[in-house]
Amino acid sequence: MAYQAIAKNGEICQISPQYWQQNQQQQALLLRYFALPLKEDEHHLWLAVDSLNNLAACETFAFLSGKLVEPILFETHQLKQLLQSLAPKANQIIEEQTTFYHHSEDENTANISNDDEPVIQLLNGIFETALQKNASDIHLETQPSGLLIRLRIDGVLQPQPIISKALANRVISRLKLLAKLDISETRLPQDGRFQFKTTFSDILDFRLSTLPTHWGEKAVLRLQQNKPVQLSFAELGMTKNQQRQFQHALSQPQGLILVTGPTGSGKSISLYTALQWLNTPDKHIMTAEDPVEIELEGIIQTQVNPQIGLDFSRLLRTFLRQDPDIIMLGEIRDEESALMALRAAQTGHLVLSTLHTNDALSAISRLQQLGIQSHEIENSLLLVIAQRLVRKRCLKCSQHFSESCDCHQGYQGRIGVYQFLQCENNCYQTDFDSLYQSALEKVKDNITDLDEIQRVLGKK
Repeated sequence: MAYQAIAKNGEICQISPQYWQQNQQQQALLLRYFALPLKEDEHHLWLAVDSLNNLAACETFAFLSGKLVEPILFETHQLKQLLQSLAPKANQIIEEQTTFYHHSEDENTANISNDDEPVIQLLNGIFETALQKNASDIHLETQPSGLLIRLRIDGVLQPQPIISKALANRVISRLKLLAKLDISETRLPQDGRFQFKTTFSDILDFRLSTLPTHWGEKAVLRLQQNKPVQLSFAELGMTKNQQRQFQHALSQPQGLILVTGPTGSGKSISLYTALQWLNTPDKHIMTAEDPVEIELEGIIQTQVNPQIGLDFSRLLRTFLRQDPDIIMLGEIRDEESALMALRAAQTGHLVLSTLHTNDALSAISRLQQLGIQSHEIENSLLLVIAQRLVRKRCLKCSQHFSESCDCHQGYQGRIGVYQFLQCENNCYQTDFDSLYQSALEKVKDNITDLDEIQRVLGKK
């Protein structure tokens, strides 16, 4: 069944309800923005609105579709009837539509007032899109042409449609308001965090960082979903032999296990997977993190707060008075935290932590640079895992002739590549000569390709 509607300019529009009745989320989108896509071609989307000032609808549908929006004006009552007939199940959802949240001073979640509806709706659309595309970060960059939006998906920044210049400052200000930052301060960087509740009650944590630039402020949002994560060594991408080595080291009563790699290489997930495997009622596990990224029931997790003097070193000193069996230190950053981690590993505790080094062997020299003696390293170090994340080949769109796929990139999802260094009897031994060699095994297994490992690890 198709609907006919007459626009204010006299144009007769044919509207098919099939697309908008596929699911409730699409129906909720129509009512939330009080707008209805009528037709589209390769570059344009024609949008029914009741006001040409409905900037939020035009900007949001342009962002979601990646096309130039052409608004068509309708009478308000006619558009309302169309929306109600096309989205009959969405009324209940709209009552619970997306709301912004932030942490109040007492750490309870509180509502943000809706005093800038176009910007709020636009940000709703951006956040929902980031969630749908499984983005880890959202970049909002003020440029002469407008506000450039880029999403980091599977480790690669992907540009989205540019938002008009008229909304740029309002969008950045809205983000700062949500994160309880100083809106009037545009000369200095600021950091904050807030929460966002989606249409279907998924709660997202955002970390916000702002930076003054030549054209205006830039904002980067790190996205963290508050939902259970399935953690397993196999899903990390470790070989069966590497899984056995890791579990053997984790089974030791004391010693130090290090995971190394640059920011964004998956170190935290590797540590959380290890903690989940270790998490049994007979073990007392404590973590010091910055921030707590995944909540694990049964484990004592504490977030550092340098502003009040609660750093990794102070937390580790306190942990040692709390009778722990296993300690996870989010990162060894300085000589003091390195020395305390080694001391804890030598006094009957299993210690897990991370370092920023390019490969497994470099972790040894890095510890030495931090003032740790060679014999202390040899007596405490059990295992070093160097790792990177590479994109996996999409089994659909990576083919020359394939069925339709949403990712359009040739890749979908990421998997780890690892180099293990074991320390036994004062001898160091690696399973692969390099991370590159380890990654080539994933190419042989058709999991990734040479272009991707060269993008991540460089050409050899």
